[in-house]
Amino acid sequence: MKLLVTLTPAEGKRLIAKGLLRTEPVRRALRDGYLCVTLGTTSAYLVEEILGEYDKTRHIAGIVIPRGVWVTEAEHRAFDAIFHRGKYIDGKKVIDVLDELGPGDVIIKSANALDVNGLPIVLLASETGGTVGTFLGAVAARNIQLIMPIGLEKCISSSYDEFCGRIGMNEWDYALGVPVGAIAIHKGIPYTEIDALETLFDVGAVPIAAGGVNGAEGCVTLLVEGEADNIKRAYEFLRDEIKGEPLFPEVRHIPESI
Repeated sequence: MKLLVTLTPAEGKRLIAKGLLRTEPVRRALRDGYLCVTLGTTSAYLVEEILGEYDKTRHIAGIVIPRGVWVTEAEHRAFDAIFHRGKYIDGKKVIDVLDELGPGDVIIKSANALDVNGLPIVLLASETGGTVGTFLGAVAARNIQLIMPIGLEKCISSSYDEFCGRIGMNEWDYALGVPVGAIAIHKGIPYTEIDALETLFDVGAVPIAAGGVNGAEGCVTLLVEGEADNIKRAYEFLRDEIKGEPLFPEVRHIPESI
């Protein structure tokens, strides 16, 4: 059977969060080890799903706003959300528990783009690589699972190879926004709305359109296919629990200049 659905970016983030929480790696990490949710808009929804109430606007460092790529005020940011055996550890960052992480533990890091080859990309506004720079080597060395939630609206038509080596924070002649570099995270596992639908309902999905107006800017329209019972459950879930998700709350702690 077939299902047609259009998801706003906020609806997609909520769907991704609900799907992530049902994946075996995340469930196991919450039960037996560490789940580390770093700052990012999409990952903020996962924290909210776990805690029930959470100020998502503080779970952001880098941000893209109409004026361009920007950063939030550091003093108003939350720490990474660290969970150890299901217990929320407030006031800690990934780097604070990094020495304790290993196989079976999970780091969640939102991505800024998904290239044409499905490679997650993170923009870097820090000369030392920001949060991802603190843990990427350990992730590779110790086989820590790195899952990168990303909405399909962040798919780009170019490959990372096309601009790799051509940009760095200090190489822009002009920048409408904060100058950044970019890194592809080959070790990261992207997790999109398509993956969430597969996790939750054992159905497949294919994007067939993107964009819209009247609040549908950034939307993705999906063809969802699967067994009759699964499609019915997916339809009812999307209708009752996902559609109508409010826009991401306005982020106010943004400096006028950097």
